[in-house]
Amino acid sequence: MLSTASCVEKLMLQGCNFQSFTHTDELAYSLEGNNIHYGAAQNPKLAGHACGGSSMGSAAAVAKDLADIGLGTDTGGSIRIPASYCGLFGIRPSHDVIAKDGLIPLAAPFDTIGWFTSSAELLKEVGDVLLPKQPINPVNTLVIADELLELVDPSLEATLLNSLALTKKQFSKHKRFSVPSKQIFTELSDAFRVLQGRSIAHTYRDWLEQPKRLSHFAPAIQARFTMALSLTEQEEREAKKVQQHWQALVANNLDSKSCLFLPTTPTTAPLLGADTNALRMQIITLSAIAGLSRSAQVHIPMPCLANGAPYGFSLMMSHGNDKSLLACIQLIHTQLK
Repeated sequence: MLSTASCVEKLMLQGCNFQSFTHTDELAYSLEGNNIHYGAAQNPKLAGHACGGSSMGSAAAVAKDLADIGLGTDTGGSIRIPASYCGLFGIRPSHDVIAKDGLIPLAAPFDTIGWFTSSAELLKEVGDVLLPKQPINPVNTLVIADELLELVDPSLEATLLNSLALTKKQFSKHKRFSVPSKQIFTELSDAFRVLQGRSIAHTYRDWLEQPKRLSHFAPAIQARFTMALSLTEQEEREAKKVQQHWQALVANNLDSKSCLFLPTTPTTAPLLGADTNALRMQIITLSAIAGLSRSAQVHIPMPCLANGAPYGFSLMMSHGNDKSLLACIQLIHTQLK
């Protein structure tokens, strides 16, 4: 029996009209915004540049004003990266707070359903419909990790620091994110790569190992699937240690009234067709911060740069504080412009 995914049905019951399905990267296993079978999505806000992926079609539709709300998935950054590249608000909710019925999984321990909007108000309104009941706490503390600010392209450092200075004014308290060593940040991308890959292999191994199956995918995605199938239990155990360490650090640094300031992406949107293999792991170093800790993260767009490129930053709160985060962003956003 056919049925409508509950996240779509809830929005329609509140008066939303379903407009269309949109394309993603192949099996959502990319952050590029390209699909060799259907083509790349061009960035409506920056001609000749990528939307980012994997939720490229939803981001392009909202950025082009073809839709008010774009639903998508975020496993390793697939809402947050297109939001950054296209100048949109985009949320990766806390893991497992929104039902995933109707979702084709990529890596279940990290898969989430998120959404894009052009305004903080609508972003929160969608959350009021899709998110479960949660206490809404006043968020008064901004947590800052200087090590994360070093992960962006040098050309964006001044822009990011300006965003941080504006954001700090909206919080009565500031504190440093305390880590024993900044090495933990360099370990996150590999830990995420391994844990995501092991989950993909567990779900899709029999299907992927059928003759000539991998030949249907783009070369970069073929390589990721091959890597996933080759990962070992020992690699998974070591990656879980990194994840557990990171989760403990997040628990020690964030509470229900504090949020972390962090870059969403290390660069603005790359050119269409550019080689993004090296950029992918730089992105995952940032996007794994929320993924490995099961946290809620929202990208907040800022005024475009002098060259017209969209950019912004993120705020992140620990698991289960999604509504507090959305309320906080709606409250402060008008003061950030």
